[in-house]
Amino acid sequence: MEQFQNSYRYVTKYIEVFSCIFLHEYYEGGRCYDVSFKPTPRTQQLLKNYNLVFKSKPAGFLLAANLDKDFTNSIYKDPFELDFEFRFTNVFFHSYTVLLSDPEVRYFLDDDFSTSIQLGSQHGTIDPELERPGLSGVIRIRHNSTSPILPLAASALNKFKARSKEVILKNRRVRPVYLCYCSEEVFDHFQGLFIEQEGDFKELISFGPPERVLTDSGLLAYKFVAEQDIPMKFNWKGYLKLERKNQLGIYQKVLPNPSPKNIKFDPLINSYISEIFVKL
Repeated sequence: MEQFQNSYRYVTKYIEVFSCIFLHEYYEGGRCYDVSFKPTPRTQQLLKNYNLVFKSKPAGFLLAANLDKDFTNSIYKDPFELDFEFRFTNVFFHSYTVLLSDPEVRYFLDDDFSTSIQLGSQHGTIDPELERPGLSGVIRIRHNSTSPILPLAASALNKFKARSKEVILKNRRVRPVYLCYCSEEVFDHFQGLFIEQEGDFKELISFGPPERVLTDSGLLAYKFVAEQDIPMKFNWKGYLKLERKNQLGIYQKVLPNPSPKNIKFDPLINSYISEIFVKL
């Protein structure tokens, strides 16, 4: 005997109610991709209680609400707070970002209902509750009846506008320094070296004549120090070229671009430098 099986599909509708994005001029496109997010255990429970869904996305996260739920219920008008942990995942993040020099400092961003906030030293904290391995900070989102993250009135659903938050990070300005070294026997062959700029570096940076120095390892070097500080970038659309023209002929060498892994603070010039060693 043929059997008939009833089947049905349960469809739910979700609407985005809140979004957060981290912005950073260091990255091409302006979004900070070296950061991850997750709700705290307490917040995970609140999300479940209030029928909210957390979704991580590149450079940020969003919250969505299930429209099959009745958010006009008075329970949803009660204020609550949601805490989301963020972690900077690049080991050189503090090298190219303007933050407190101690990478162990955590940051706490308390929602002031504004759409944009710049993360800086004023948000640093030594709160022992945030001393968790790998944690960079916490962003707290507030919900109340005047600034809700839920469509509290059914009549206002079509007019409901999701709240959003932009967290802005500032890229560090550094001064490129090149130490072009070689053996003592051929050192004088490179007299007359100069640096030319191409692409992004044209009209952005310049170098004066090099200084003859002795490196910590005992090698002679020509030291080029930039005359300007420049904002760090993930991807330079340009390059610097080392050149020399004399009776020995033409010498050319493309120099490595400034990189987060060689940034350090130089107290002699009271500035961050990108110190790069180059073998001639």
